[in-house]
Amino acid sequence: MDVFSNERVIEQNIDCHTLVIGAGSAGIEAFKAASEQGAECVLVDCGHGGTTAQRAGELPVGLLMSAAQAMHAYETLEEHGITVSEQTKPDTSRVLSSLRAIRARAISEFVSFLYRIPEEKRLRGKACFADDHTVIVNGTTAVHFETAVIATGSSPLITFEQSRLKHILTSNEFFELESLPKSVAVFGSSKVGLQLGQALSYLGVDVTVFGQKKLWRFTDSGVLNTAINLLSSKFNLCVNTYVTSLEEDADNSGYDIYYMDENSYENFLHMDSVVAATDRVPNVGGMMLSNIGVKIKPDGYIRVNEDSMQTTLPHIFAAGDVCNSYFLSSVAISEGRIAGYNAARYPEISYRNKQSILNIVYTDPILAIVGKSFDDMRRYAKTSGDNFLVSSVHLNLGQIRGLRENGGVLSMYTSVTTHKIMGAELCAYKGDKIANFLALAIDNGYTVERLATYSFPHLSSEAVIGSAAKIALDKLKRTGKYKKPLSPTSVI
Repeated sequence: MDVFSNERVIEQNIDCHTLVIGAGSAGIEAFKAASEQGAECVLVDCGHGGTTAQRAGELPVGLLMSAAQAMHAYETLEEHGITVSEQTKPDTSRVLSSLRAIRARAISEFVSFLYRIPEEKRLRGKACFADDHTVIVNGTTAVHFETAVIATGSSPLITFEQSRLKHILTSNEFFELESLPKSVAVFGSSKVGLQLGQALSYLGVDVTVFGQKKLWRFTDSGVLNTAINLLSSKFNLCVNTYVTSLEEDADNSGYDIYYMDENSYENFLHMDSVVAATDRVPNVGGMMLSNIGVKIKPDGYIRVNEDSMQTTLPHIFAAGDVCNSYFLSSVAISEGRIAGYNAARYPEISYRNKQSILNIVYTDPILAIVGKSFDDMRRYAKTSGDNFLVSSVHLNLGQIRGLRENGGVLSMYTSVTTHKIMGAELCAYKGDKIANFLALAIDNGYTVERLATYSFPHLSSEAVIGSAAKIALDKLKRTGKYKKPLSPTSVI
């Protein structure tokens, strides 16, 4: 045995070129990319089998919402003039077991990949940096590396008040329940909180979602207020509330909740279950990153160069939830790929192709932020010398009425100098289709001139983009300084 330090007795030493810490979406992609470049890799992970997205994130939440919308469609048939001859009450007792069966197939694919990695290259345990080229796993194994990728992901945040409760749930535990609870208080108007709350409400669960006025990540007040009004009409969403007491009841059968509403009235609820869904925090605790010079931002995320995914130590990279708050598997996969590629080829560095961030919440209606948010645009205007204009369209046009889903809104942000679309916030039925089209338009440098003349099919949700572009073009012309761009479709 080798004595590595005064405190640790090292039983095993392993040498590799690239060490990947974390086996989630970003970590697996980093391991694949580095291995494809010929790097000898070691993977360290301490989590459950399956990525967070598969086990407690996008996949199970999406499956739950799919079941909920199927139930909602059944219950709203009469609004479409369809009468069900014999009313039946759907049985939701198997919703979670059905969800887990589908999830198991996805996780099995992930696990089969892990088992193809030789055991000596796949370590289970927590990693702690001893120096900038050595990690200690479980206090007994030293891994010596040339480069490393940190992809340890994030975990649900539980507040101090919530931590006092014995059986509080997060998304990690909720999907392991045997059946749906009869009543749930969801704390947090985050992506998971809103989706979980609405899905459970559609499935017949008595739900109250407690959130803040700043719903999700919206920064455009017009979109924010529309989203609050629409979602509040579909399930019990309480914003601007203050919880004065949250305690388990005397017989441990549930939770007593006292809260002040936005009108300063005290309210009482008794709920069977409580779910913490306020936010997620990066998993960086215990890794001793500050001791080796990897800098952490004030919000707890690892500071990286977003083009190369290098940390403040250039031979150590980071990817996924540990370095940003998007909590999107698509972003984690993209970042993991470039981090692994660069780690294998270091000191040669490549930079990833920029793609507009597309953040979507699959509620009903759908919430989305594409490219730059409203606050991003304000910061851009202060630092670039350019200005921007907002074109808002309320979704009550003929084609939206034809889809029987009016009441949403799209706010689109256009550069005054280039006339290019730079971002948008929206709350709309089929908003994911609108958001995807806008993301492609932004990445391809489309101007409002181009989109205002684009022929959108009638009754398509994307047609609202053409309306927003026409409003923006009209605003530009009214300034009296309008000049048609020389190359309206040039790529940024």
